[in-house]
Amino acid sequence: MSIVLASREEGELLLIRLRVESRQLEDVLEALADLPFPVNPELCHVGMYSLVEFPAFAGRLAAVNEALAPFDLRAETSPMLDAIRG
Repeated sequence: MSIVLASREEGELLLIRLRVESRQLEDVLEALADLPFPVNPELCHVGMYSLVEFPAFAGRLAAVNEALAPFDLRAETSPMLDAIRG
């Protein structure tokens, strides 16, 4: 049996993952803060890059990618349940 974390209105719960150049991090975080829903990112710094991860429903992915467009970034996604299971 397959289990999916989902909302009827907004689809499956995803883990959004971004690889951001450190010099862009502050601006990217500000863009995410301007989204019409709360974003509580987890940050991990690796060399000249920062990994930014946060949960969001699939129905909000277009808004995330639109906010990231000025930075030439696109969100990588995976089902949240898979991320939890590791």
